Amino acid sequence: MKQVRAMPVAAEAELEELRMQQALSRQVDSLLEECVRERMSLTQTFSRLLPLVLRETGAQGVAVTTRNEELLEETFHAGEFGGIYPGTLLADSLGTRREGEGTLVCQELDVVGQPVGRMGLYLVGDHTRPEQAGRLERLLDTVAEQLDTVLLLVHTASQKQELILQINHLLANPVFEVGMDQVVLALAQRVRVPGFLLVYRDALRPSVLHYRSYRNGHLEHESGEQPLPVLDAVLRAHGPELLARGDERLKRALGEPRVMEAVLIAGHLHSEPLGRILLWSGEEGFSSYTMDLMRVLASTLSQRLVDYNRERTHLSQFFSADIIDELLQSPDYGPRYLTSRDEEVGILFADINGFTRLCEQLESPARIGRFVDRWSARMVELLWRHGGVFDKMVGDCIIGLFGPPFFRMGRKERAEALVRAACDIQRTTAAMSADPEVRSICERAGMAGLGVAVGLNLSNTLCGLFGPNQDYTGFSTGMNQTARLQSLAGFRETLVMDSVKHALEGSQDPLVQSLTYGALTETPVKNVAKPLRHHRLVLPD
Repeated sequence: MKQVRAMPVAAEAELEELRMQQALSRQVDSLLEECVRERMSLTQTFSRLLPLVLRETGAQGVAVTTRNEELLEETFHAGEFGGIYPGTLLADSLGTRREGEGTLVCQELDVVGQPVGRMGLYLVGDHTRPEQAGRLERLLDTVAEQLDTVLLLVHTASQKQELILQINHLLANPVFEVGMDQVVLALAQRVRVPGFLLVYRDALRPSVLHYRSYRNGHLEHESGEQPLPVLDAVLRAHGPELLARGDERLKRALGEPRVMEAVLIAGHLHSEPLGRILLWSGEEGFSSYTMDLMRVLASTLSQRLVDYNRERTHLSQFFSADIIDELLQSPDYGPRYLTSRDEEVGILFADINGFTRLCEQLESPARIGRFVDRWSARMVELLWRHGGVFDKMVGDCIIGLFGPPFFRMGRKERAEALVRAACDIQRTTAAMSADPEVRSICERAGMAGLGVAVGLNLSNTLCGLFGPNQDYTGFSTGMNQTARLQSLAGFRETLVMDSVKHALEGSQDPLVQSLTYGALTETPVKNVAKPLRHHRLVLPD
């Protein structure tokens, strides 16, 4: 009979330990899979896991310190730790050590070099001998290997949510460009983003696209002060066509092999693209984590651009694009520049001569509307060109203010801008008479051509945003005076209050020096206490 040699005791112990580790690993793995499948919270997961670990390891206490779903540090525990709070024990050194009447075995939870917490077992008595400590540490490592991945998933999801909240907060910056720069930097600190390009529409100039280009999170190029010539050329050549999904011309202009893109779309149907985000990373490509963040950023940024464009569109009712750009560079532009302010301002009223007679020749309301739109659009451009603000239009009368919203010009400069605008309005309106359709209408109305009656004034006026629609306008007796003055003006005539003439004394402006004035006239008008003191302004030929 063949004799079977007995297995050495040490080998049997190693085999038994290995079986125990495998059994523990399977139980922990099965339980954690079930918890993930049922989308349990960390509290629910540990309430099921930790009793299992106690039972299988023979420990008196087990604890895990990690971040919870809100990224706050929390210690989950079961059993007893000799009357000491387990979180305090786990914060000390790692390994196996005596702790009171028992032994603590502590290990770091780590995934791909990223610490995600600590785990410890507490046992009664002394288990610090090398063979005992080694066995306990290996058992603990068996549980930790299964737990690491679950904790990393929770941490990754929580960190992503934290970054999303941070992006939302940064994009809420009143200065869009500043918020955007902060967002890209925050993103680059979390994931690898060597190149980032944002191209977006100009709300006021539909054919214009703006861009901001970043390298490793820092602004490198922008349309305006830090242009990228190759990008400028493509934008000038193709404009808003480049925003279409799948258009490759921007990618080709970047010259990068791996480019990821997201098209920014407003939240409502049939909306044109607001812009595009393009990322590049050389040959490496992007992780699913990065791509997911890009999709979230694109959605959040789309809404921010909608709000930004709505803000610009509202301001464009009163201010030129250059003034709007400057206003929006100040985070407190509303209270700083647009709240009511009592200052001396230049006031301009310009009314089309013989408008009632012209309307009779235009016949249909639609034609009247088109005519007024065409004329008023050109007049508002002239106001803006000379630094004015478009207050409102009353019927066919344009009202402009000079001084707001920054009030940087002195009295003489405001008067000069006021008169230059008036001269351009007179000349441009008269030049419209050369249009065959306008000339025909004027002839049928028995008029020599198209003209305006203009009244100019300098007066203290309360200017700011008023009313339910927050329109930028002014209130003063000077506004009423200017309206009355304009009504006194004849065909292609400009009347100026005496205050304007005095303000222009000593002006070095060539146009102002070429002007002449009629005699001072005092005219009583309705609802104004004192007669208007004014001059007829004679424009140079």
